[in-house]
Amino acid sequence: MQPKQRQKEAQRVAGTAIATNVALTAAKLVVGLASGSTAVLADAFHSGSDIAASAIVFVGVRLAGAPPDSGHHYGHAKLESVAAKVVSLVLLATALGIAINAYSVLQAENISAPTSLALWFTMAAIFIKEILFRYVRAAGNRLESTALLAEAWHHRSDAVSSVAALVGVAGARMGYPGWDALAGMAVAALIALMAVKLYVQSVRELIDEAPAKVILTAIVDAALATDGLLCISDVKARRNGPVILVDLKICVNRFITVEAGHQIAGRAKESIMKANPAVGDVLVHVNPCYRVGGQNESPMCEGCDLGHTRKSPEEEA
Repeated sequence: MQPKQRQKEAQRVAGTAIATNVALTAAKLVVGLASGSTAVLADAFHSGSDIAASAIVFVGVRLAGAPPDSGHHYGHAKLESVAAKVVSLVLLATALGIAINAYSVLQAENISAPTSLALWFTMAAIFIKEILFRYVRAAGNRLESTALLAEAWHHRSDAVSSVAALVGVAGARMGYPGWDALAGMAVAALIALMAVKLYVQSVRELIDEAPAKVILTAIVDAALATDGLLCISDVKARRNGPVILVDLKICVNRFITVEAGHQIAGRAKESIMKANPAVGDVLVHVNPCYRVGGQNESPMCEGCDLGHTRKSPEEEA
């Protein structure tokens, strides 16, 4: 998918999430006040944080799609990770506010049970948020967007918090009014847990953590399949928003021309990007292989200890 098309699709998904959250938050607030449910009101504040988070994701995705400029030579893709980090902080602040409010309700002398309206509405809210979670998660996986995936799990945390609210409302109506406030505190704990996970993931991306070992292995295997390449070393990779950037060194026959060595590097890059769609760019540094003694000797770098060595024709057979 082309970058502009990807950005447009991500913005459309984020915009849909914002519109849904605005409607759901307003409904939760009205129902929470009308039914007298602390849990539903806590859920309303959570959905309110969803609106702020969705707006942050929308802006982050839009800015991340900007091309490289004189001040950002590698583009702006990391702004998606920044957006995910900000979302996690919004979630933490929301969790703290909900917990404080629920605790104050528990301290009250007389706690009244919410009406049946809270019960039925909460079940409907769970259904809506679960659908929204699946929709945004599918888009995040398809577009390989960390920000959208963070937003999707934000919706899932809202759905889970609504389940906690449902338990609280049901318990309160069964004669245990304190359950409603306890459910509000449970909602806060769930939100805080998800926030910490999102924060850790965004920080990992911002500090250029290497991708999974299976991805690095696939990169090495794809490069070693290139004709004329003797061995590769110093393979490095990092995430830059939705894409992976790769740096590596290759060894080629030292007696071939610079042009021939450049062509081998180009084929290696093409092979890596074709085998790994998540790879956005590959920087290949070409080194002469001094294991090759003369033009008539075998071009294989036998016993090369510089890195990953390509198998000889006899070994491949």
